[in-house]
Amino acid sequence: TCRPYLTHAIEECVKGAQQGGVGLIAYSRKEGRALGEVTKFLVYNARKRQVGGDSADKYFLRTECVAGVQDMRFQELMPDVLHWLGVKKIHRLVSMSNDKYDAITHSGIEVGERVKIPDELVPADARVEIEAKIAAGYFTDGSVPDDVKLAATKGRGLA
Repeated sequence: TCRPYLTHAIEECVKGAQQGGVGLIAYSRKEGRALGEVTKFLVYNARKRQVGGDSADKYFLRTECVAGVQDMRFQELMPDVLHWLGVKKIHRLVSMSNDKYDAITHSGIEVGERVKIPDELVPADARVEIEAKIAAGYFTDGSVPDDVKLAATKGRGLA
């Protein structure tokens, strides 16, 4: 989901700048939750090959089985670049990560509004990740999927 979220954030930055504001993208490349590209591809492969195929209800479990942890990112350092740039307030934060939001706000930067990616911008094969993240407590302004919906949300198979 990184690509559609980043694309949406860029579009929101352009809109903000066109309305007289400032658009800023602070992108930190942390492939596969900072587990690295090889581990990321091992996880993707394991998700597609698991019994029943890729599903939202097993999204984080598969990462933990392969890597031993769900996420290695250390978001507490992420706001440093924003402070270096002199950012005091983010009017519209385009991120569903509560860890990023918490790191930003706990560092003293005010966040006005959190912006959800519109459903129509999420590719069908990214629904597994989005639904799993929302069920795990990531930001949404919509409904949280229950266990039945999570199990029913399937990704691409091996085909």
